[in-house]
Amino acid sequence: MAARAVIGKLVIYAGAGISVSPPTALPSGAGLAQALHSQLKGSFSVLASVDEWDLLGVADAVAQLSGGEDALRQTAAKSANFKSATPGYAHRVLAYLMLERAVDVLTTNWDNCIERGSGEEHLPTVTNEHDLADVTPPWVLKVHGCASRPGSLLVTTAHLANPPKWVQEQTHARLGSSVVVFIGIGDVATYVKQRIAEAITEVGSVDKVRVVSPDIITNWDTSQWKALAPALPDEHKVPVTADAFMEELAAAYIIARLNEHGLSAGAELAQKLDHAKTGLFKSDSLTVLQWSRKVDINPRAGESVLKSPEFGKALIALGHLVGDSVDLKHNQILETNLGPIEILIATQTVPARQLVEAAESRLQAHDYRGEPHPVFLVAGGVGPIAKPDALPHRIIGDVDEFDIVDGPLALVPKVRHADEVIAS
Repeated sequence: MAARAVIGKLVIYAGAGISVSPPTALPSGAGLAQALHSQLKGSFSVLASVDEWDLLGVADAVAQLSGGEDALRQTAAKSANFKSATPGYAHRVLAYLMLERAVDVLTTNWDNCIERGSGEEHLPTVTNEHDLADVTPPWVLKVHGCASRPGSLLVTTAHLANPPKWVQEQTHARLGSSVVVFIGIGDVATYVKQRIAEAITEVGSVDKVRVVSPDIITNWDTSQWKALAPALPDEHKVPVTADAFMEELAAAYIIARLNEHGLSAGAELAQKLDHAKTGLFKSDSLTVLQWSRKVDINPRAGESVLKSPEFGKALIALGHLVGDSVDLKHNQILETNLGPIEILIATQTVPARQLVEAAESRLQAHDYRGEPHPVFLVAGGVGPIAKPDALPHRIIGDVDEFDIVDGPLALVPKVRHADEVIAS
């Protein structure tokens, strides 16, 4: 599947399971039904005779009454912490793989944990046809709507039976030529069953379907999946958690991308790259993905940093300098046998001076936190790397590094270019 991720033909279809477990801890369908029942029963007496754990039963009973449909959607959007719940491991890995344009993501979930899973590089959401014209991929396709826009929520039996036409068109466009992995849908609830059946139909062959669930093999005979995909081969049933699967997928993707740099380098440079890779692989996949996106001084959503020539060159230079003595720490620092090193690259065509300015900014942040000052190993940029100046020297020509007023401005980063390191 990593090969599919590398060429952008892998779709992750995510369900409630990725948001139910801690730290996200959002309610299941039954939990949501109970919350809605509790909040609406005072205004809609019809709920007195409705099972409080039946989501569709509660929704259908309220929606048929005057003002009920709007009240239902507004209450549903606020019935749980959908807009601020803590993203879990699977959410965060999905977000970074989307930024790398390694996967497309469809979800039946109302929360925005995937979109918020990558921190500063926020991913857009598509909840209506107007969004399609206003946002640039990658974006999260919410097939059942999003809590941030209550009017988009599909809650009732009628809503689910007749999704907007754009949802059907976009689902078709994404699933037709892709391998589709269902995660967080171990137990196919009634309110998502139709979407799953439609998705499998769009894929066209169970050879391109994978189902990730810890009990998918042991509980197959009693699972809704047996009815939905009766011919699903055992090797396409992945009996692990969503978090474990996303870790494995991300690791395979990272390895595949880094191996591409080795194939384009000579034997000697490939060996230096292997040293750097060995050090990085001491960390989990999410840590490496987060680090790689922040290495780029101006990353662009949908463009892979990991496959960029500048990233490969920086890793080769790192291996040349320190071998495999690399340990990725917090705040982008690499601990090595030569001391702390931080990598910065420019994947866009920019003056080399911008790399130096980024190093100056990050050095001040490290100093403010009382952290060791790293050497900055940079790659990319047009023109020579000029030796950075300390601002106070240029202004008053006299700086005391211990002066509490101008001391931080006197910080001068040590910058080395990957080209110079490799050539040495």
